Amino acid sequence: MATNRETSAGNGRSPCMCLALALTAVVLAVCVVAFIALDRDRGAFSPETTLDLLLRDGVHIALPQPEGGPDSVLRVAIAPVISPEASAWLYGDLIGYIAKNMGQRPSLVRGKNYSEVNDLIRMRQCDMAMVCTYSYVLAKAGYGVRLLAAPVVNGKRVYHSLIVVPASSDVSALSDLRNQRFASCDVLSTSGWLYPVTMLKQQGFDAARFFKKHIISGSHDRSVFAVKSGIVDAAAVESLVYERMVSLDSALDAQLKVIHRSPSFGMPPLVVPAGLPEEQFAKLQQVLLNMHTNAEGRRILAALGFDRFFVPDDDDYDSVRKLHNAWSNQP
Repeated sequence: MATNRETSAGNGRSPCMCLALALTAVVLAVCVVAFIALDRDRGAFSPETTLDLLLRDGVHIALPQPEGGPDSVLRVAIAPVISPEASAWLYGDLIGYIAKNMGQRPSLVRGKNYSEVNDLIRMRQCDMAMVCTYSYVLAKAGYGVRLLAAPVVNGKRVYHSLIVVPASSDVSALSDLRNQRFASCDVLSTSGWLYPVTMLKQQGFDAARFFKKHIISGSHDRSVFAVKSGIVDAAAVESLVYERMVSLDSALDAQLKVIHRSPSFGMPPLVVPAGLPEEQFAKLQQVLLNMHTNAEGRRILAALGFDRFFVPDDDDYDSVRKLHNAWSNQP
Protein backbone atom coordinates (compact mmCIF):
# COMPACT_ATOMS: atom_id res chain seq x y z
CA MET A 1 0.00 0.00 0.00
CA ALA A 2 1.35 3.42 -0.87
CA THR A 3 1.19 5.92 1.97
CA ASN A 4 2.35 9.29 3.19
CA ARG A 5 4.27 7.30 5.76
CA GLU A 6 7.06 4.98 4.76
CA THR A 7 5.51 2.38 2.48
CA SER A 8 4.97 -1.19 3.58
CA ALA A 9 7.23 -2.29 0.75
CA GLY A 10 9.94 -0.01 2.05
CA ASN A 11 9.78 -1.81 5.35
CA GLY A 12 10.01 -5.22 3.70
CA ARG A 13 6.35 -5.98 4.38
CA SER A 14 3.65 -6.56 1.82
CA PRO A 15 0.09 -5.36 2.56
CA CYS A 16 -0.99 -8.96 3.11
CA MET A 17 1.92 -9.52 5.50
CA CYS A 18 0.97 -6.41 7.45
CA LEU A 19 -2.63 -7.54 7.68
CA ALA A 20 -1.55 -11.06 8.66
CA LEU A 21 0.59 -9.67 11.49
CA ALA A 22 -2.24 -7.44 12.61
CA LEU A 23 -4.76 -10.26 12.55
CA THR A 24 -2.41 -12.50 14.53
CA ALA A 25 -2.53 -9.86 17.24
CA VAL A 26 -6.30 -10.01 17.04
CA VAL A 27 -6.29 -13.66 18.12
CA LEU A 28 -4.60 -12.62 21.36
CA ALA A 29 -6.72 -9.51 21.78
CA VAL A 30 -10.00 -11.34 21.35
CA CYS A 31 -9.29 -13.52 24.37
CA VAL A 32 -9.33 -10.34 26.43
CA VAL A 33 -12.17 -8.42 24.80
CA ALA A 34 -14.45 -11.39 24.19
CA PHE A 35 -15.76 -11.41 27.73
CA ILE A 36 -16.87 -7.79 27.79
CA ALA A 37 -20.48 -7.90 28.95
CA LEU A 38 -23.22 -6.23 26.96
CA ASP A 39 -24.09 -3.93 29.85
CA ARG A 40 -20.49 -3.07 30.70
CA ASP A 41 -19.94 0.44 32.08
CA ARG A 42 -17.73 1.98 29.40
CA GLY A 43 -16.76 4.95 31.58
CA ALA A 44 -16.39 8.60 30.65
CA PHE A 45 -15.95 9.49 27.01
CA SER A 46 -12.45 10.06 25.68
CA PRO A 47 -10.78 9.15 22.37
CA GLU A 48 -8.75 5.97 22.74
CA THR A 49 -5.76 7.44 21.00
CA THR A 50 -4.73 9.86 18.30
CA LEU A 51 -2.09 8.81 15.78
CA ASP A 52 -0.03 11.31 13.83
CA LEU A 53 0.32 9.47 10.53
CA LEU A 54 3.40 11.47 9.55
CA LEU A 55 5.26 10.01 12.51
CA ARG A 56 7.03 6.67 12.55
CA ASP A 57 8.87 5.45 15.64
CA GLY A 58 8.73 9.00 16.98
CA VAL A 59 10.42 10.48 13.92
CA HIS A 60 8.68 12.74 11.40
CA ILE A 61 8.70 11.36 7.87
CA ALA A 62 10.34 13.71 5.38
CA LEU A 63 7.45 14.93 3.25
CA PRO A 64 6.70 18.25 1.55
CA GLN A 65 5.28 20.79 4.01
CA PRO A 66 1.45 20.78 3.87
CA GLU A 67 0.02 23.94 2.33
CA GLY A 68 -1.92 24.68 5.49
CA GLY A 69 1.22 24.69 7.64
CA PRO A 70 2.33 22.33 10.41
CA ASP A 71 -0.75 23.07 12.53
CA SER A 72 -3.25 22.23 9.77
CA VAL A 73 -4.42 18.72 10.64
CA LEU A 74 -7.09 16.53 9.06
CA ARG A 75 -8.58 14.50 11.90
CA VAL A 76 -10.21 11.30 10.70
CA ALA A 77 -12.10 8.81 12.88
CA ILE A 78 -12.66 5.21 11.80
CA ALA A 79 -15.32 3.09 13.50
CA PRO A 80 -13.71 -0.18 14.65
CA VAL A 81 -15.30 -2.31 11.93
CA ILE A 82 -11.92 -4.02 11.92
CA SER A 83 -9.66 -4.14 14.94
CA PRO A 84 -7.26 -1.32 15.83
CA GLU A 85 -4.43 -3.78 15.19
CA ALA A 86 -5.36 -3.77 11.49
CA SER A 87 -7.07 -0.41 10.95
CA ALA A 88 -3.96 1.79 11.12
CA TRP A 89 -2.29 -0.25 8.38
CA LEU A 90 -5.35 -0.45 6.19
CA TYR A 91 -6.79 3.04 6.58
CA GLY A 92 -3.58 4.96 7.24
CA ASP A 93 -2.82 5.08 3.54
CA LEU A 94 -6.28 6.38 2.70
CA ILE A 95 -6.15 9.06 5.37
CA GLY A 96 -2.66 10.08 4.32
CA TYR A 97 -3.75 10.39 0.69
CA ILE A 98 -6.76 12.55 1.55
CA ALA A 99 -4.76 14.79 3.86
CA LYS A 100 -1.98 15.27 1.32
CA ASN A 101 -4.48 16.33 -1.31
CA MET A 102 -6.13 18.67 1.20
CA GLY A 103 -2.75 20.21 2.09
CA GLN A 104 -3.02 19.00 5.69
CA ARG A 105 -1.33 16.65 8.13
CA PRO A 106 -3.09 13.27 8.55
CA SER A 107 -4.29 12.24 12.00
CA LEU A 108 -6.24 9.09 12.89
CA VAL A 109 -8.52 9.59 15.90
CA ARG A 110 -9.76 6.38 17.47
CA GLY A 111 -12.80 5.72 19.61
CA LYS A 112 -13.11 2.54 21.65
CA ASN A 113 -16.43 1.65 20.02
CA TYR A 114 -19.01 2.86 17.52
CA SER A 115 -20.68 5.12 20.08
CA GLU A 116 -17.44 6.95 20.85
CA VAL A 117 -16.80 7.54 17.16
CA ASN A 118 -20.27 9.11 16.95
CA ASP A 119 -19.33 11.23 19.96
CA LEU A 120 -16.21 12.39 18.14
CA ILE A 121 -18.42 13.59 15.29
CA ARG A 122 -20.98 15.22 17.59
CA MET A 123 -18.31 17.00 19.64
CA ARG A 124 -16.44 18.12 16.50
CA GLN A 125 -13.30 16.27 17.55
CA CYS A 126 -12.88 14.94 14.04
CA ASP A 127 -13.29 16.42 10.57
CA MET A 128 -14.38 13.22 8.86
CA ALA A 129 -15.39 9.72 9.97
CA MET A 130 -16.04 6.33 8.45
CA VAL A 131 -19.02 4.90 10.30
CA CYS A 132 -21.42 1.95 10.33
CA THR A 133 -24.80 2.38 8.67
CA TYR A 134 -26.70 2.17 11.98
CA SER A 135 -24.32 4.68 13.54
CA TYR A 136 -25.03 7.02 10.63
CA VAL A 137 -28.80 6.65 11.02
CA LEU A 138 -28.59 7.46 14.74
CA ALA A 139 -26.20 10.38 14.21
CA LYS A 140 -28.32 11.83 11.42
CA ALA A 141 -31.44 11.72 13.59
CA GLY A 142 -29.71 12.88 16.76
CA TYR A 143 -27.58 15.84 15.75
CA GLY A 144 -27.15 15.89 12.02
CA VAL A 145 -24.22 14.69 9.94
CA ARG A 146 -23.57 14.98 6.21
CA LEU A 147 -22.94 12.08 3.87
CA LEU A 148 -19.61 12.58 2.15
CA ALA A 149 -18.97 9.40 0.16
CA ALA A 150 -19.08 5.61 0.34
CA PRO A 151 -17.03 2.89 -1.36
CA VAL A 152 -18.01 0.70 -4.28
CA VAL A 153 -16.78 -2.83 -3.50
CA ASN A 154 -16.59 -5.44 -6.27
CA GLY A 155 -19.01 -3.36 -8.28
CA LYS A 156 -21.58 -3.24 -5.45
CA ARG A 157 -22.93 -0.38 -3.38
CA VAL A 158 -24.48 -2.62 -0.71
CA TYR A 159 -23.41 -5.15 1.91
CA HIS A 160 -25.03 -7.84 4.09
CA SER A 161 -25.08 -9.27 7.58
CA LEU A 162 -23.72 -12.82 7.72
CA ILE A 163 -24.29 -15.38 10.47
CA VAL A 164 -21.08 -17.41 10.69
CA VAL A 165 -20.55 -20.71 12.52
CA PRO A 166 -17.80 -23.37 12.56
CA ALA A 167 -17.85 -25.59 9.49
CA SER A 168 -18.53 -28.60 11.76
CA SER A 169 -21.61 -27.01 13.38
CA ASP A 170 -25.05 -28.57 12.96
CA VAL A 171 -26.70 -25.16 13.22
CA SER A 172 -28.51 -24.16 10.04
CA ALA A 173 -30.55 -21.09 11.05
CA LEU A 174 -30.38 -18.11 13.37
CA SER A 175 -33.20 -19.55 15.48
CA ASP A 176 -31.05 -22.66 16.15
CA LEU A 177 -28.66 -20.55 18.23
CA ARG A 178 -30.81 -20.53 21.39
CA ASN A 179 -28.59 -20.95 24.47
CA GLN A 180 -25.46 -20.65 22.34
CA ARG A 181 -22.56 -18.21 22.72
CA PHE A 182 -22.88 -15.37 20.22
CA ALA A 183 -20.50 -12.57 19.19
CA SER A 184 -21.23 -9.10 17.87
CA CYS A 185 -18.70 -6.41 17.13
CA ASP A 186 -20.80 -3.61 18.65
CA VAL A 187 -24.40 -2.94 19.67
CA LEU A 188 -24.52 -0.06 17.17
CA SER A 189 -23.60 -2.39 14.31
CA THR A 190 -26.30 -3.06 11.73
CA SER A 191 -24.84 -6.38 10.64
CA GLY A 192 -23.42 -7.43 14.00
CA TRP A 193 -26.40 -6.74 16.24
CA LEU A 194 -29.37 -4.73 14.94
CA TYR A 195 -30.23 -7.12 12.12
CA PRO A 196 -29.97 -10.46 14.01
CA VAL A 197 -31.84 -9.28 17.11
CA THR A 198 -34.60 -7.70 15.03
CA MET A 199 -34.97 -10.96 13.12
CA LEU A 200 -35.18 -12.88 16.40
CA LYS A 201 -37.81 -10.46 17.72
CA GLN A 202 -39.90 -10.90 14.58
CA GLN A 203 -39.71 -14.68 15.08
CA GLY A 204 -41.08 -14.28 18.61
CA PHE A 205 -37.84 -14.63 20.57
CA ASP A 206 -36.66 -12.38 23.40
CA ALA A 207 -33.13 -11.53 22.25
CA ALA A 208 -32.13 -10.47 25.78
CA ARG A 209 -32.65 -14.07 26.96
CA PHE A 210 -32.07 -15.98 23.74
CA PHE A 211 -28.28 -16.45 23.84
CA LYS A 212 -26.40 -18.21 26.58
CA LYS A 213 -23.82 -15.45 26.36
CA HIS A 214 -23.66 -12.37 24.16
CA ILE A 215 -20.09 -11.21 23.65
CA ILE A 216 -19.07 -7.80 22.35
CA SER A 217 -15.84 -8.47 20.46
CA GLY A 218 -15.02 -4.90 19.44
CA SER A 219 -14.73 -5.50 15.67
CA HIS A 220 -15.93 -7.85 12.94
CA ASP A 221 -12.57 -9.54 12.44
CA ARG A 222 -12.40 -10.29 16.16
CA SER A 223 -15.86 -11.83 15.94
CA VAL A 224 -14.69 -14.07 13.10
CA PHE A 225 -11.66 -15.19 15.10
CA ALA A 226 -13.86 -15.77 18.16
CA VAL A 227 -15.83 -18.32 16.12
CA LYS A 228 -12.71 -19.84 14.59
CA SER A 229 -11.03 -20.25 17.99
CA GLY A 230 -14.12 -21.71 19.70
CA ILE A 231 -14.71 -18.78 22.08
CA VAL A 232 -18.22 -18.48 20.65
CA ASP A 233 -20.55 -20.74 18.69
CA ALA A 234 -21.60 -18.13 16.14
CA ALA A 235 -21.22 -14.50 15.17
CA ALA A 236 -22.98 -11.89 13.08
CA VAL A 237 -20.46 -10.11 10.90
CA GLU A 238 -20.31 -7.65 8.03
CA SER A 239 -20.02 -9.32 4.64
CA LEU A 240 -17.37 -6.84 3.45
CA VAL A 241 -15.00 -7.76 6.28
CA TYR A 242 -15.68 -11.50 6.17
CA GLU A 243 -15.29 -11.81 2.41
CA ARG A 244 -12.09 -9.76 2.51
CA MET A 245 -10.68 -12.00 5.24
CA VAL A 246 -11.52 -15.13 3.25
CA SER A 247 -9.87 -13.65 0.15
CA LEU A 248 -6.66 -13.14 2.15
CA ASP A 249 -6.83 -16.46 4.03
CA SER A 250 -8.53 -19.19 2.01
CA ALA A 251 -8.30 -21.59 4.99
CA LEU A 252 -11.12 -19.66 6.66
CA ASP A 253 -13.49 -20.83 3.97
CA ALA A 254 -12.95 -24.43 5.08
CA GLN A 255 -13.03 -23.67 8.81
CA LEU A 256 -16.21 -21.56 8.89
CA LYS A 257 -19.53 -21.46 7.07
CA VAL A 258 -22.24 -18.86 6.52
CA ILE A 259 -25.69 -20.09 7.52
CA HIS A 260 -27.63 -16.88 6.88
CA ARG A 261 -27.25 -13.82 4.64
CA SER A 262 -29.40 -10.75 5.21
CA PRO A 263 -31.05 -8.52 2.63
CA SER A 264 -28.81 -5.71 1.40
CA PHE A 265 -28.02 -2.50 3.27
CA GLY A 266 -26.56 0.77 1.99
CA MET A 267 -22.76 0.85 2.04
CA PRO A 268 -21.12 2.15 5.27
CA PRO A 269 -20.39 5.82 4.57
CA LEU A 270 -17.83 8.49 5.21
CA VAL A 271 -19.51 11.41 6.95
CA VAL A 272 -18.61 14.87 8.23
CA PRO A 273 -19.96 16.83 11.20
CA ALA A 274 -22.79 19.25 10.64
CA GLY A 275 -21.40 22.72 10.09
CA LEU A 276 -18.21 21.71 8.32
CA PRO A 277 -17.40 24.62 5.98
CA GLU A 278 -18.87 24.05 2.53
CA GLU A 279 -15.56 24.67 0.78
CA GLN A 280 -13.84 22.02 2.89
CA PHE A 281 -16.72 19.57 2.35
CA ALA A 282 -16.60 20.03 -1.43
CA LYS A 283 -12.83 19.60 -1.57
CA LEU A 284 -12.89 16.45 0.59
CA GLN A 285 -15.60 14.96 -1.58
CA GLN A 286 -13.75 15.66 -4.80
CA VAL A 287 -10.54 14.12 -3.46
CA LEU A 288 -12.43 10.90 -2.70
CA LEU A 289 -14.46 10.82 -5.91
CA ASN A 290 -11.33 11.31 -8.02
CA MET A 291 -9.12 8.72 -6.29
CA HIS A 292 -9.65 6.08 -8.95
CA THR A 293 -8.41 8.42 -11.69
CA ASN A 294 -4.73 8.32 -10.67
CA ALA A 295 -2.20 5.56 -10.00
CA GLU A 296 -1.60 6.34 -6.31
CA GLY A 297 -5.32 6.50 -5.58
CA ARG A 298 -6.04 3.24 -7.42
CA ARG A 299 -3.26 1.49 -5.53
CA ILE A 300 -4.69 2.57 -2.17
CA LEU A 301 -8.23 1.69 -3.18
CA ALA A 302 -7.12 -1.76 -4.35
CA ALA A 303 -5.36 -2.43 -1.03
CA LEU A 304 -8.64 -1.69 0.76
CA GLY A 305 -10.65 -3.81 -1.67
CA PHE A 306 -12.49 -0.72 -2.96
CA ASP A 307 -13.22 0.06 -6.61
CA ARG A 308 -13.86 3.76 -6.10
CA PHE A 309 -16.00 6.16 -4.06
CA PHE A 310 -19.48 7.42 -4.89
CA VAL A 311 -21.97 9.85 -3.29
CA PRO A 312 -24.72 7.87 -1.51
CA ASP A 313 -28.28 9.08 -0.94
CA ASP A 314 -29.81 9.30 2.52
CA ASP A 315 -32.59 7.03 1.23
CA ASP A 316 -30.00 4.24 0.84
CA TYR A 317 -30.23 3.78 4.62
CA ASP A 318 -34.02 3.54 4.94
CA SER A 319 -33.80 -0.25 5.37
CA VAL A 320 -31.65 0.30 8.46
CA ARG A 321 -34.14 2.86 9.77
CA LYS A 322 -36.89 0.25 9.38
CA LEU A 323 -34.84 -2.24 11.39
CA HIS A 324 -34.28 0.36 14.10
CA ASN A 325 -38.01 1.15 14.26
CA ALA A 326 -38.90 -2.54 14.41
CA TRP A 327 -36.37 -3.15 17.19
CA SER A 328 -37.39 -0.11 19.22
CA ASN A 329 -41.15 -0.55 18.64
CA GLN A 330 -41.50 2.71 16.74
CA PRO A 331 -44.14 3.07 14.00
